[in-house]
Amino acid sequence: MEKAGEQRGRGQAPALLVRHMERIVRTLPDDLSGVRDLSMMTMHFAIAGREHEVGWLRERHVAEDPEGRGLIVDVRISKNYPRVVQVPYGSRAHLCPVRAWRRWREASGIGADPDGFAYRRLHSRHHTVMDQGLGAEAVGDVITRLAERADLDIRPTGHGPRRGLVTESSRAGNPDAVAEKQGGWAKGSKVMRRYREDDDGFTENALHGVL
Repeated sequence: MEKAGEQRGRGQAPALLVRHMERIVRTLPDDLSGVRDLSMMTMHFAIAGREHEVGWLRERHVAEDPEGRGLIVDVRISKNYPRVVQVPYGSRAHLCPVRAWRRWREASGIGADPDGFAYRRLHSRHHTVMDQGLGAEAVGDVITRLAERADLDIRPTGHGPRRGLVTESSRAGNPDAVAEKQGGWAKGSKVMRRYREDDDGFTENALHGVL
């Protein structure tokens, strides 16, 4: 998928943007699945992760910054570029990946086994936390399901948060090198720049100053 332009299904995966996550968070159930899905979605976005990178995170891979600035996420299982990602506090408390992770960790009771999966399956009937992690496809299914519940105008896959981080970072004026490092793209990645350029039509437009 990565080498083929990271597509799934027809066309490129739509970006999951902050405005989409704002709608999703309002529709999350007030239970353990809602806590897990919020943490997984915001973590997925924060590290510009691939589905398998999120699914294979272990508890020991998500550590508190010793200076209290947020989280340090060791994305060790990656097909292309393992990396360490610093995740600071978000300005929106309800979408903050740091706060969401802490809430999931406390609510789920994980922590006894540092080699256990960071994000676990939940029992379909009893909604208890299981030992099994989530595969890449399951991570993508969660993102798609959250979007459907929120009745979004897009149907994102598990690649949506990764593309969304690039889009939002570009809109915020951050240099390409910042997103490259965050998501583990090669320096000068044409794939990553295509994500940004797809959104630059309103920033760099021939109509500016014309009409």
